[in-house]
Amino acid sequence: MSDQWIVEQLHPFYRKALSYQTKLLDEQTEYQHIQVFQTEFFGNVMLLDGIIQLTERDNAGYHEMISHVPLLTQTEPKSVLIVGGGDGGTLQQVLRYPSVEQAVLCELDRRVVEAGIEYFPQFGNPFNDSRVELVIEDAFAYLQGITGQFDVIIADTTDPIGAAEKLFTPEFYRLMVKALKPYGAITTQCEQMFFDVQLIKDMMGIGQSLVQHPAYYHTLVPTYPGGGIGFLYMSNTPWTEGLNKPYPGPMHYLTPDIHRAAFACPQFFKDAVAA
Repeated sequence: MSDQWIVEQLHPFYRKALSYQTKLLDEQTEYQHIQVFQTEFFGNVMLLDGIIQLTERDNAGYHEMISHVPLLTQTEPKSVLIVGGGDGGTLQQVLRYPSVEQAVLCELDRRVVEAGIEYFPQFGNPFNDSRVELVIEDAFAYLQGITGQFDVIIADTTDPIGAAEKLFTPEFYRLMVKALKPYGAITTQCEQMFFDVQLIKDMMGIGQSLVQHPAYYHTLVPTYPGGGIGFLYMSNTPWTEGLNKPYPGPMHYLTPDIHRAAFACPQFFKDAVAA
C-alpha cells in the first residue's frame, strides 16, 4: 500500500482519504483545478478543485442511477441534454438507448472532456458517437434560448461551490423545465441526505413549484462524502413509470429492486424535509 494519500475535505466536519500510487494529471485550467490519480483499489480517480468526481471502481452507482431513472420513464426518448458530465460516464449510459437520436452535452471546461477520454477509457470515448453534440459553454447561457426541446435533461454537476452555485438556483431549474418537453424528465445531482438537508429541502421546494412529480432518491458511491449521494427527479410523469421497463443491456449497479428502493428515505430525512 502506498503512503501517498488523496485527502478530500468538502465539509468542515468530515474528511476522507484514498491511497494512491501515481499522479497522472495535475492542471489548473481557466475554470478549475483538475487532477487524476491512479489508485490500487479504486483505479483512476478524477478530482476537481480537490473534490472527488468519479473513480473507475464505483462510478456506476452514480452514472447508472442519474441516467436510467429518468430515461426509463420515457417511451423511446429521442433527445437528451446532459449539463456537465464532461468525463463521459453519463453520456455513455444515455447512448445505450437505440431510440436516442440527439445527445447534447454542455460542459464548461473542455479539459474535463479531454481528461475523461484519456484516463477513463472504460467509457469508450462516447463523444465519437454521431448522435453526440458537444457544447463547450456555460449551461446557464446555453439554456436561455431553448424551449420544449428535450425528452430528458440530466444535470451531472459538481457540488454547489464557486461557479457551480448558480446550477442550484430557482432560475436554473426554471430554465431546465422550460427546455423540457411537457412530460419529459429531469434528474439533478442533489447532494447527501446526512450533510445537506437544507439544500435538499430548498431544491425539493423548487421542484414542487415547477412540476407535478418531484422526488428525491439516492445511491451508494463509497468515494463520495458519507458513502452516497442523492438526486432530484422532476417531471410531470411519475418516477414509477420507469419501473419494470426493459433495460438497454446489462447493468453493473442498477436492478429493479434498487430502482424502487432508491426512493425510500429514512424517517429523520423525511421529517427534516417536511419541517
